[in-house]
Amino acid sequence: MTAPAHRAPTIPEDPVIDPQPAPPSPTAPEVRWAQWRDLRWLYSAIWLLFLAYPISSVATADRPPEVKALGFLILAVFAVVYLLLSVYVINPRAEITGRNAWVILPLVVLTGAMLPIIGENAFGLGPFLMAVAAFTFPTLWAAVTVAAIIVLSVLLPAVSDWELDLSVLVILVCVGFTLLGFRAMAQREQDREYAEQRQRELNARLAVVAERERVARDVHDILGHSLTVISVKSELAGKLLDRDPQRARTELAEVNQLARESLAQVRATVGQLRSPDLPSGLAAAESALRAAGVTADLPPAAPGGPHDDLFAWVLREAVTNVVRHSGASRCTVTVTAGRIRIADDGRGMDPERTGNGLQGLRERVGDAGGRLEIASGAGGTTITATAPDETGDDA
Repeated sequence: MTAPAHRAPTIPEDPVIDPQPAPPSPTAPEVRWAQWRDLRWLYSAIWLLFLAYPISSVATADRPPEVKALGFLILAVFAVVYLLLSVYVINPRAEITGRNAWVILPLVVLTGAMLPIIGENAFGLGPFLMAVAAFTFPTLWAAVTVAAIIVLSVLLPAVSDWELDLSVLVILVCVGFTLLGFRAMAQREQDREYAEQRQRELNARLAVVAERERVARDVHDILGHSLTVISVKSELAGKLLDRDPQRARTELAEVNQLARESLAQVRATVGQLRSPDLPSGLAAAESALRAAGVTADLPPAAPGGPHDDLFAWVLREAVTNVVRHSGASRCTVTVTAGRIRIADDGRGMDPERTGNGLQGLRERVGDAGGRLEIASGAGGTTITATAPDETGDDA
């Protein structure tokens, strides 16, 4: 039952996310239907087949027809309630606390209503209660609920005129311990994923710190040496203005040249800081997609073509849209030497009404002589960037 002013360059902590205007929040109906489309709820709902046992008990019970009809109606309502809990509670793993534990009460009430009709056979509904408890209650509550159902299956027949059904008791014990075992394994897996996520976040922060230190060292090495030499030469030129004007002009020319070289070196350092590269962009995209719960289908390595820097910008912006706006469950990236394509299976968008990020990306690709295409519909969005030397081939 499982279910403008010059400032020192800064390094963005997230190499993928590029702020854009937030899209409209999905409506309540969209959220509800999205949970139905996530078919993992079938893992818990399929166990409704085991309602055959209480159904047969009602059919063979020595009761008037109207009582049997009532029993079938109760079981039908029970099946609908359990199905809704499978979709909206068990599948999303929404932990039930003391404030909202009432969601299981309908199943408890319906099970109690079956006791006068089929007696001890009503405990055939116990595994469904156990499933809801095991995968939604806090661990202690889950164990207590499972134990309480087992104890009641023994006590009620003892204080009533019912006969203890050992087969039902064995089933309840086996199902209860199995579900608690699954719960323990699921909790362990969740803890492991959480620890791995924390480690990835720590590694990302450490990488940011290391990059900042590297840039600080580069800027210090460039400006420290250059400014020292400029200071010495300008001071010397000032002293030589009256005594040796020609040499003073030579020193000032060297100061000017050194200043230009230093400026170029600083610009190169900042350019390396701000321009993404495709190999690290692929790794960052995979991390961001995984953190957002999106299955990432990415190439194992970058092709190493002349347009990798341009494609890195495309990849970063496209993954930003997948993570923040698409609601997708899968994202596929294909890269060749002349083209990159990012496709998702999300809810799509209007290609003519893109945000600032995609508009800027379109301009960037166009300025490089390439072409950016956006195809979107109900089945998802595909963003394709074609390199300058490939656009003519497609015409």
